[in-house]
Amino acid sequence: MPDYPVPANFSFGATVESHGWYRLAPFRWSGGVLRRKEALPEGVTDLAISFRNGKLHVSGAKAGDELKRRITRMFQLGVDTSEFVALTRNSPAHAWVEESGFGRLLCGATLWEDAVKIIATTNTMWRQTVRMVELLVGKCGRDGAFPSQEDVLRFDAAELQQDCRLGYRAKSIHALASFDLDSIDRTADTRALFKAYQKLPGIGPYGAAHLLAMDGRHDFIAVDTEFRRFVRDAYHGGRRVSDETMLRRYRKWGKWQYLAYWSELWNEVVPALQPARAEDEQSTPLGSDSEY
Repeated sequence: MPDYPVPANFSFGATVESHGWYRLAPFRWSGGVLRRKEALPEGVTDLAISFRNGKLHVSGAKAGDELKRRITRMFQLGVDTSEFVALTRNSPAHAWVEESGFGRLLCGATLWEDAVKIIATTNTMWRQTVRMVELLVGKCGRDGAFPSQEDVLRFDAAELQQDCRLGYRAKSIHALASFDLDSIDRTADTRALFKAYQKLPGIGPYGAAHLLAMDGRHDFIAVDTEFRRFVRDAYHGGRRVSDETMLRRYRKWGKWQYLAYWSELWNEVVPALQPARAEDEQSTPLGSDSEY
């Protein structure tokens, strides 16, 4: 039962609840413990992840390089948010950030998982996203773990569409399952990686910006209806303004502009986000309704 040290300004709860992934299969969040079935090289195991004595504690699996890699990605343990935290000290709208430990986003165990979930959030209601992912895990995954690309390719797009209620997204997810994700240079500069992510099936500018955020890169804001609503209401009295005007407001944050916006939005949403209401939320702010 391995333990993993965490970086400075890390909050377990704030990371888990940083966006809606914790509500999507195979994640299960209850009582301060994040659980998920995970298909590791030694087989499928039921992970239980908690935080104690300043470390992430993982039960249900033995320590190993692959488990460490996945835990590191899920909790963005390799992301240094100290520069962002320093910037928030000069912003009244972000005064809560440092104390809360907000700044890291919960991720899937792999780029593939995050890309699939982003596709599942487009042009839909949040409850439908939850159901789509649940059905995809149930149909294609092994013993409740998130399916691999090979697991999904056992079925054609028409069957995925019918059984997982994916709609037009089935073709994108099936095509993505055939894509060599290892061919993407994840060490490339952010602008080049932004362009590379947009070449993925089903991923446009919004999805690419989200995938960058999963890498801890916040240079590009994912513009969707929720971004427009929030900025109009927060800064323009509900008046319509251009996307460029809205984006200009966050340019001062440099490479942290998406996280600056996201923290403002999340601080607005969290107090009102009760389970009953969440069932009726559109995919943002838990996901997205943009892109197509």
